[in-house]
Amino acid sequence: MEPIIKLNINNKTYQKGWACFRKTTPVPALQEFSLTVERGESVAIVGESGIGKSTLLNILGLIDRKYDGDYSIMGKRASELTDAQLAQWRNEKIGFVLQESSLINTLRVEENIKLPFLYANPRPQNLETRFAQAVDQLGIRDLLKKKPLECSGGQKSRIAFARAIMMDPPIILADEPSSALDDENKERMLMLLRNLNENHSTTVITVTHDAYVANQHDRIITLHKEA
Repeated sequence: MEPIIKLNINNKTYQKGWACFRKTTPVPALQEFSLTVERGESVAIVGESGIGKSTLLNILGLIDRKYDGDYSIMGKRASELTDAQLAQWRNEKIGFVLQESSLINTLRVEENIKLPFLYANPRPQNLETRFAQAVDQLGIRDLLKKKPLECSGGQKSRIAFARAIMMDPPIILADEPSSALDDENKERMLMLLRNLNENHSTTVITVTHDAYVANQHDRIITLHKEA
């Protein structure tokens, strides 16, 4: 069976500094880097800050396309996807759990969680069932009528996680998903990730500094700085 992710990067740089003052410095990241992930595998990405972990997730999530290399996802070369296809894949095939929750403060929590359904084509039939399961598993039912600004950092992390799994995506990309969570809610999140991975064959790729979280995955990949 073909891997769900096959990435080969010859060269990737990002700009560090103040773009508004035109004072930026190109910083190399992920030089001569390759990654293959099988369907249904769970992989943790670890390494010191600034090494390129979040950059890697942005590439895997079809957000960052400015690199020298080749990326195939679910049997399709990313370079061949149109802008419309990229948007659809990011909404339906990839669940993002980001450090910045990117919740919309003018919408209630319930509306934020259901947002992916508005852009789905066709629209899934079991919306309410998925919604009820996610909010109960993550313990956020009492937050549904609130706005994000009324919620704590840990609550917003769980809300963003619920939104990420609404479309039942085959791939979940998580960037430090436990950083704002206490031990109880960290276990909730890990249990849900394990369930999705083991019972639904969801491919999970997690960037983390937390050794405990990393050890819950099938495989750990450590990024190193270039010598």
